[in-house]
Amino acid sequence: MAGKTNGSHCRNSAINPMKQVGILGGGQLAMMLAQAAKKLGLTTIVFAPDADCPAAAYTDKFIQAEYENIAAMKSFAGDCDVITFEFENLPVNNLFALQETGQCIFPDPKVLESLQDRLTEKRFLQANSIPLAPFARIDKASDFSKAIEATGLPCVLKTRHFGYDGKGQSWISDAMQTAKAFDLIHHHPAVLEAAIAFELEVSVIGARNSQGEFVAFPVTENLHEDGILRRSHIPANCSSTIAKKAITITHDIASYLNYVGVLAVEFFVQRDGQLLVNEIAPRVHNSGHWTKGGANPDQFEMHLRAITGMDLLEPNCVAEITMVNLIGKDMADAQKWNDDGWDITDYGKGKMSKGRKMGHVVKIGS
Repeated sequence: MAGKTNGSHCRNSAINPMKQVGILGGGQLAMMLAQAAKKLGLTTIVFAPDADCPAAAYTDKFIQAEYENIAAMKSFAGDCDVITFEFENLPVNNLFALQETGQCIFPDPKVLESLQDRLTEKRFLQANSIPLAPFARIDKASDFSKAIEATGLPCVLKTRHFGYDGKGQSWISDAMQTAKAFDLIHHHPAVLEAAIAFELEVSVIGARNSQGEFVAFPVTENLHEDGILRRSHIPANCSSTIAKKAITITHDIASYLNYVGVLAVEFFVQRDGQLLVNEIAPRVHNSGHWTKGGANPDQFEMHLRAITGMDLLEPNCVAEITMVNLIGKDMADAQKWNDDGWDITDYGKGKMSKGRKMGHVVKIGS
C-alpha cells in the first residue's frame, strides 16, 4: 500500500512556499505543532469542534466545526497551503474530497485510511514481511474458536477502530472469557492478538519528506500503565543492534507507505532480542514529547518541515532525558515536579478526569 501522492499533485507544492498550515484536531499535539510553527515563520489554522481545546490559544486562526461538516472543511481548506492532522479518528472520505480538488494533505489520506483500522494496518505489515504478533479477525462470536488457534492464550481483543490509550481492549486468558470480552467492546469489529512476552517496549519517531529523505530520533524506551503511556526515556535499554534494526524497520514502513511527515512505530522487544511491531501512528506522538526540550529540531518542527517541503535536519539530541505524562489528578502536583527540576508542559485542559492526559514533564539527565 502506498499513498496516492507524494506532493507533486498538490496545487501549491512545488511552486509556492507552503506557509499556511491547516491542522485537523485541537488537542495537545496540535498545540505543540502551532507553537513550533511560529518558530518557523508558519501560520496555523486549527479546525476542531471544541473552542476550549488546547490548540485554540496558540493557533493564528481557529475554526470551530464538526469533522463531518464537509462544507466547513472545504472553507477551511481554502485558506491552507497544506493540511495535516493530530489524531487518526477522522472521516477520511472528507479528506479524499479535499484531495481531489488539489489540496495538499500530509500524511496522505490513503495512509490514514489504512492505519486507522487495526486489521488493515496488520495486513499491511504482514504483506511487507514486517514482524508482528499473530492475529486474527473477529466479526462475530463464532470467530473466536478458530482465532484462538492462531493466537493462542492469553490474548487481547481490540476494536479495529477508535481505540487509544487502552480503550476498546479486553484481555482473554481462558476461552470461556470470549463472550464477556466481546460484550465489553460492544461487539464492534475487532482483531484478536497474541499476548507477547516482551523485555521492553520501544518506539521510533521518524520523519520522511516527499523527496524520500528520512531521519529518525534515538530509540525511546516506554512504560505503559493501564494501556496509557506513563514514561518515556532515552537512551533505550537495548543493544545498538536492536536500535538500528528498529530504525531500519521504521524507515522501511515510511518508504512502503510513501509517507510524508512524522510517524511513530511502537515495538515489543522480545526476550530473544527479536522485534515485533505493535502499532504505527501516522502523526507526532506522545513517546516523542521528550524531543521538546531534548532535541533540535523537535518532532513537531520536524513534522512541519516534512509537510511544507523544507529540508529535514538531523536532530541534535541530549544524551539522556526522561518524559513523564501527567494524567488526571497528577496535574495537581505539577509544582512538585517543577521543584524537583522537571520542565512542565501544561496542556491547558480544565477538567482533571481519570485517564486524561493533562500535561507532561521532562528532565535532562538521570
